[in-house]
Amino acid sequence: MVHPVKEHELLSPVDLPGEPIEGRHPLRWTAVTLAVAALVLLFANAATLSAWVDEKPVSETQQQLSVAAGSWAGVMDSIGVTAPRAKLHALWKTLQAARFGDEAPGDTV
Repeated sequence: MVHPVKEHELLSPVDLPGEPIEGRHPLRWTAVTLAVAALVLLFANAATLSAWVDEKPVSETQQQLSVAAGSWAGVMDSIGVTAPRAKLHALWKTLQAARFGDEAPGDTV
């Protein structure tokens, strides 16, 4: 069912329903999606979290967080959760270091 286009509306190439679909909970879906993404990053990207904490200005809180983040990264490494990220990072660094022709390291266009 196509709803009439009002003067201030833009035409869409896709017919969208005029009314929200009943029985769906978009806020719940969004919250669950964000929570899952945060947990995946917390587990699989622990080394980056540790490096980020280490870059912060030194303070008592930063030192405590650095120890905690380092421990967390160690635990995640020991159970193998960070292995896929480590392999992708190593591949990226290899590709980043690649040079073409007589290009010297560090040359930029």
